[in-house]
Amino acid sequence: MIWGERVRSVLLISTDTSLQAPLITHLKGKTDRSERIFSLLSSRGFTPGIQTKNSEARENLLRALLSEDPEDLFELRLNTGMSESDYRRVGQCLETMREQGVLVICLDDKAGSEISPNDRHLREMISGWVQDQQWGAAISFKGESLENQRNPKLEDPTVCLLTAAFTLGGCKFPQRMFSSGMNSVGHMLSGFGWMR
Repeated sequence: MIWGERVRSVLLISTDTSLQAPLITHLKGKTDRSERIFSLLSSRGFTPGIQTKNSEARENLLRALLSEDPEDLFELRLNTGMSESDYRRVGQCLETMREQGVLVICLDDKAGSEISPNDRHLREMISGWVQDQQWGAAISFKGESLENQRNPKLEDPTVCLLTAAFTLGGCKFPQRMFSSGMNSVGHMLSGFGWMR
């Protein structure tokens, strides 16, 4: 994914429909970054859980994506059912992790998923978010944000994850779209990339 560049810390973000609140899982390395994520989310009004466990599946996935194993690996699993603005606040919280050199990968790892980054509906949705962001920056109603007027709960795990990723990516359309076969067994990797 980033050939020739050493990645020391990786944050995976995924969704889990069985959770009631975000859950931080420390998978490998020092715990200070996991604790930092806990502090960032808590300071924004979230009540995340935190746990330590090993995940061979996640480590194997990263071996396929990166040229070297990272020293620190942690995962934030988001619950579904929060508002769009809540997922955007998660993205805003975690922007600081990117600034500290942490590679953030959002994984929508559904088995047998037919979703493609070239999916017209997904691209139109992201384009709509970009336009909303531009209008929101240009117009304000005496300090009242348009976001506060409409806050439906999001239940689709893909939309929840993309909303957080969009905010993490600076609220711009992704600079990269990729889709490729990872191996002869048919495992696929596809997605969007927001570059720094």
